[in-house]
Amino acid sequence: MPVLASVTARSLRTTLAIAVLLVTAGCASSGRTVRGRQPFTDVRASTVRVIVQNRNFSDARLYYSRRGARMALGVVGGKSDAEFVIDWDFPDVMQIEIDLLAGPRCVTEELPVDPGDILELQIASVFTDTRGCR
Repeated sequence: MPVLASVTARSLRTTLAIAVLLVTAGCASSGRTVRGRQPFTDVRASTVRVIVQNRNFSDARLYYSRRGARMALGVVGGKSDAEFVIDWDFPDVMQIEIDLLAGPRCVTEELPVDPGDILELQIASVFTDTRGCR
């Protein structure tokens, strides 16, 4: 074999070996995840948070309705705030009922809610001014 062919064959083999190492290293590092999360196996949010600001002096008892079922959400004292968490595993509509202690009550319009949502409800100091109630 001539010397030129031997040098060309050796450099070709060296180039191929380097290319294989680079491809292997590239494939090995491409599986890295961001913050340790796996995009197709992570569990989705299955709750909804409801943040309530009661600007009224009266305590408010809250209920939520979903598909015709009425469930207690909790009580928010007068002039105070509270946060509640509801199990919510699929998109649906919700209504919130506000029942003031020894006073009027109202039901919000239907709200489209998805798992992971955060709802904010403000009860006005003059209850009849509470938006979205009927």
